[in-house]
Amino acid sequence: MRCLSRVVPRLRRQEGYVALELALGLGVLVLPLTVMVLTFPTWVERQSLARSASQEAARTVVLADSWDQGMSEATALVRQMAANDGLASAEVSVAFSGALARGSSVTASVSVTVPGASLPLIGSVGAWSVSASDTEQVDLYRSFP
Repeated sequence: MRCLSRVVPRLRRQEGYVALELALGLGVLVLPLTVMVLTFPTWVERQSLARSASQEAARTVVLADSWDQGMSEATALVRQMAANDGLASAEVSVAFSGALARGSSVTASVSVTVPGASLPLIGSVGAWSVSASDTEQVDLYRSFP
């Protein structure tokens, strides 16, 4: 009996720790994990947007009649793809290199801003840029107007 009477007071003193451990567990483990789960699809979506936009932009320039026309059409296409994903035009940039001559190649590079952490209805914190480029070859037997 003496041994049991010593253990019972010790157990009673630890009753308040459950609420504290629950609050710390939610704040330290569950909240950051929730933020990551909510933000990760945005990272993948923006990377996919950069890849597909660079492919479409390079192809648009290669099929255009002139370099200036191809660049303007491709830039408009990239801006439209970004708008379809709900991005502002300031969050996407596109650059072109190469030449529009038989056998040459055209490279389109697209950079998209990616949020570090994003919570719905609250906003995003931090950002970095992800880039993708694609090169298309101009047809060897193409005739220009």
